[in-house]
Amino acid sequence: MASKIWSLLPYSQDRNILRFYMLTALNSSFFIAGNWIFFWTRFLTFGQLGIVDALAFSWGLLMEVPTGAVADLIGKKKTILASCLLCFVGITFLIAPTNSFWPLLIGFLLAQTGWALYSGSAEALAYDSLKEANSESGFDVVMARSNMISIIVTVITTLAGGLMYVYWFRLPHFAWGTVYLLGFITSFWLREPKVDTEKFSIKAYTAQLSEGAKQLVKPKLLPLLSLIFSLGGFFYLFSYGLIKPVIATQFGFLANQQAVIWATIGIITAIAVYFIPKIMKKIDDKAGLLLLNLLLGIGFLGAALPLGTSGFFVLLLIGIVGSLSTPWISVVVNREIESKYRATTISTISLVSKIPYVVAAVLAGTMIDGGTFWLFNLSVGIIICLVSLTALLSHKNSEDLD
Repeated sequence: MASKIWSLLPYSQDRNILRFYMLTALNSSFFIAGNWIFFWTRFLTFGQLGIVDALAFSWGLLMEVPTGAVADLIGKKKTILASCLLCFVGITFLIAPTNSFWPLLIGFLLAQTGWALYSGSAEALAYDSLKEANSESGFDVVMARSNMISIIVTVITTLAGGLMYVYWFRLPHFAWGTVYLLGFITSFWLREPKVDTEKFSIKAYTAQLSEGAKQLVKPKLLPLLSLIFSLGGFFYLFSYGLIKPVIATQFGFLANQQAVIWATIGIITAIAVYFIPKIMKKIDDKAGLLLLNLLLGIGFLGAALPLGTSGFFVLLLIGIVGSLSTPWISVVVNREIESKYRATTISTISLVSKIPYVVAAVLAGTMIDGGTFWLFNLSVGIIICLVSLTALLSHKNSEDLD
């Protein structure tokens, strides 16, 4: 029995990797996925929701690189513990019982700080743990399995959250907050890897920020940056705010129906993610990320059309693209970045990826209230396709020079 578990969870004999899988599952327990927007708009207009999102995601953006540097310098275990605690408090004691604007905003700010602390720290801890055991070549397999776990858990908790919402509209949010308490407890059993650890100092902190950002312009990463930021940024825009549920609502899917469609899409994308290591061996990074970016643009163009329930396939396309691109980008970045700058660099990418949503949230909320949301999706789709075209032309020009 134990051998079967180890085969399903590669490298889980290492307690850090096993707990990385556990934290992935807990952080993917999105009980609110199918109904959060119906909960929040009980107390806010879409315009107000856009303001809350813009403020909270701006705060999360500002926190990304500093928290990544802190993780590198004072330890990833402590950073993850703080992350889980802030999310638990913000969601359970402020967002879930709210009746007004301010508790939602303050709770969301706390949660954003927690997510920023977690961003990059957990992945970097997993990679450093493997590197310590001379097994870093298995990181792509660990990330692929981690993403599959994330999708499966999201499917189960999304369906469960749909049932909870019928029973009591606040219950999915309370359940969501509670899993972070479990994450806090789980994190106590993490072990800080002994790879490139440093003592904290202001001088080292400042240098860490600078050097971490410089890692992004390495020769092997530079040609991929536009695609990495486009995929990360626009999939984040779709996934982590009001855009996704509003697109689904305009296709005719309401609270309980959204729980079902997100669960269905999750099952399909979990299957796709299982094959990501094999796909990456057959397609080079530039071609793979270019194709995924183009498909993401096509998905947003489809979201601008009045497709009715056929819009499910648009949502499915965007979901598959995001689920494949996330581990692909992670493997590419971790492969090229030195261990001591890894969390900082990953957090820098996460920061830049949040910019499109921070800029667009208020505009999107206003356009939803004004009935012109289709134009928002059309514009995003065109921008993504232009990024793909530019990357393709750049690739051809570099080949011609060679």
